[in-house]
Amino acid sequence: MFKNAHPARAFIAFLVTWSFIVLTLTGVVLYIIPPGRVANWIFWRLAGLDREGWIHLHILFGAVFIISGAIHLYFNWRPFVRYLVERVRGHLALKRESLASLALVCALVLAALYSVPPISWLFTLNDWAKASWDSGPPYPRAEASPLPVLAERLGFRLEEALAAWRAAGIEIEDSNTNLESIARSQGTTPATLFALIPSSRPSLPEPSALEARFAGSGLGAQTLRAFAEQQGLEPEEARARLAASEIEANLDETLKSIAERAAIRPLELAKIILIPGDLPQSPNH
Repeated sequence: MFKNAHPARAFIAFLVTWSFIVLTLTGVVLYIIPPGRVANWIFWRLAGLDREGWIHLHILFGAVFIISGAIHLYFNWRPFVRYLVERVRGHLALKRESLASLALVCALVLAALYSVPPISWLFTLNDWAKASWDSGPPYPRAEASPLPVLAERLGFRLEEALAAWRAAGIEIEDSNTNLESIARSQGTTPATLFALIPSSRPSLPEPSALEARFAGSGLGAQTLRAFAEQQGLEPEEARARLAASEIEANLDETLKSIAERAAIRPLELAKIILIPGDLPQSPNH
């Protein structure tokens, strides 16, 4: 297959090594990277790459690692087989060792599927890393919504928002544009522009409005403290409202964890916090 195998073997060996190093780096970055809705909202970048760039890099070098690893095994197939035969002849209980390693892999798979500690701690740490990022948009892809749609959905006056942006030195010629386009042209982020809108986080008294606002927004990944601050509430006030409904919570606990303990949905927690007196409903309600 290869006429000059020695240089090719060295090339493949180095390719496997470099691919492994890149995969390790991208794996660490993807472990702590913000969720997509947050990354798009704050234009997150690291070392010049956005979230999609890091994902593409990880996929690319994953493929390179698999292909180069297969070629590396092809080059070393005979030494590999010889090694196995020698170990069998040397009575080193290869069969027992291979079965033990297979059993360990199966145990790890089951521990991951059923969230068994300490394997589940790895996933809990990942959830904490994701939740530690600043709150994302008020609803999925809000930055791509035309300004009139954004204003109608969130209940603020578009004229007041335009005036606030002009006061901050941001001129907008087309009122039908969106926050993402404005942010890119002005060298800022949708989150920064949104923060300038007067009363951009109003209280929505109707439960149906809250359903529309928070559906698919990753609400459960937010901590109680972050959610309260995003809604313009004091965190202790949010916790007190939950306590009034006999729901105990820590400020740095995610809404998902609190909701699971109370046997309700995270959205029901949001209703209790934003609509004082609202009664919690079960997940199957």
